[in-house]
Order: sequence, then structure tokens, then C-alpha cells
Amino acid sequence: MDSRIPIALTVALVLLAVGGFYFALGPRSADVVVAPPPPVASAPAPVERAAPAQTPAQPALAQPAPPAPAASSAAAPASPAAPTMATPASIEAEIANSENADLQSLLKANFREEYDQLMVLAAKRRNEGMSSEQFGEELFSRLQDIMRAKLKFAVGAGTLTIDKLAANEASLFHALGTEAADFCLKLLGKDDTPSAAPPPPSIREMMRLGTLYRFQAIVEGMPNFQAVAALTPDDMRTFEASLASDGLKFDEIRSGAFLTKAGNDPGKPCLMLEKLYLAIARLPEETRRKIYAGMFFLGRDK
Repeated sequence: MDSRIPIALTVALVLLAVGGFYFALGPRSADVVVAPPPPVASAPAPVERAAPAQTPAQPALAQPAPPAPAASSAAAPASPAAPTMATPASIEAEIANSENADLQSLLKANFREEYDQLMVLAAKRRNEGMSSEQFGEELFSRLQDIMRAKLKFAVGAGTLTIDKLAANEASLFHALGTEAADFCLKLLGKDDTPSAAPPPPSIREMMRLGTLYRFQAIVEGMPNFQAVAALTPDDMRTFEASLASDGLKFDEIRSGAFLTKAGNDPGKPCLMLEKLYLAIARLPEETRRKIYAGMFFLGRDK
């Protein structure tokens, strides 16, 4: 049995890594727009008052006074205001008022140069008339680039942080195997047909948290970055025993065959991934950290 860090699990675990590259600044929050201040209404020009009519000696039937002419100075309809141009500051305000404010604060505090460049690019794209969907995809792609180069540092994060990330992933795959089964294969890159609707809010929230937790692990791990030790034979025996308790085998994990063990229904692969996560979560701390390193952080900078 190969006792190295199981990046040999790549066929299966690269599927898990897709969780590291989802970004919830997507359809919902890309539509957040900071409303421009309401236009100041032009004050109507004062209407000229007609002088009070003199009262001459009235004939038997007085003729009614002609109506006063409409004031020529009445205000013309205001022309529509020019659209407000986006700026890095206005994009910042959009995100600060969205569910991604915590991620924004983390990026701004720890990766200021890249963050500022992202805000400038976002303002430029918004002013080019990019649709909300395209805008979200652009930010998603740029955030991938920032994350990808730094994920390796997350191996130095604390166990609590890494376990929190893994637990969120397990919950995400459970949801993708049950109430959101139509999205399971899409997240795994096995179905590229367009969706009629976005994922449910609960799925989007777990995706958002997955991105946030990865960046938190990067920030926490950067001062403590060091090589990850190899899995020992004892680690592998413990791992195989935990897999066996869920009816799984290491070779099935390595080949990816375990994904179809529960059948071909749309959500089944995600339920099998949840089962794998639970098997790893039962392992001793040092063993599971080594495995999570290969699943989440190492080899993702390509």
C-alpha cells in the first residue's frame, strides 16, 4: 500500500476540491446595487399671479374675465439622469452590504494589493455594462486566482479551522445528495447543462462558507507553513478500518469507483462523498490532517 499523502486519491478527491473554487458572490449578491441618491427635483418656476381685477360699474350682465394664460415659465419635464458610474468604492459598498462582507474584510486586511486590484477590475466591468451573471463569473474567476496560489499555506492552519471546513463540506454534499440532488453532478463537473434556477439558498450559503473557511485557513496557516508528513503504515491501517466501517475500500476511493456504489441516481455520488468525509472525520487528528491536506490544499495551484 502506498503510504504517501494520498494525493493518489486524486481521481476522487479532485472532485472534492471543486468545493474550494466555488464562490457565492454569484447570482444573488452580484445583483446587489448601491442605489444612487434620489435625484433632486427641480423647483417649479413661480407662477405669475394675475393682478386683482378692478371693479368698474357693472353692466346688467357682466362678462366673465378671460382665463389667465398659462405661465410660460412652467418647468419642463426633467431629462432622465445619467446612470451612476461604478467606482472601486461603490463596489466595496455593494459587497459590504452583502452576505460576503466577512470575506471582503479578510481579503482587504490580508491581501490588500490583490483586493484593490479586484475592486478596480470589478468597477471597470460594471461600467462596461456586464450582466449580473457575467459580473459574478468574473469575480469568481479572479477569486479563484487569488485562492489557488495560496491554498498550500492552509496546511498550517489549526485543526479546529480545518475540521470546520471539512464539516461544512460534508453538510454540503449531504444537501447535494438529498434536497438539491439536481445540482450534485453540476458541482462535481459531471453535468454542464444549464440550470433553470440557482441552487437553493442553503446550498449557496454552504458554498459561501466553504470559500470563507478556505481563506481563513490560508491566513491562519501562512505563518506556520511547513511540509506535511507522509502517512505512515499505521495511518493507512486506521484509514482503511474507518472506510470499512462504512462499506468502503481504499482502492475504490483511489479509483473513484465508490461514487457509483449507491446507484446512478443524480444525488448518490454526493452522498458517497459525504460518507467518505465522515470516515475521515473519525480518524485521529494527525492522520486526518494529513489526508485533508491532500484533499483541500496541496496540488491546487496549477
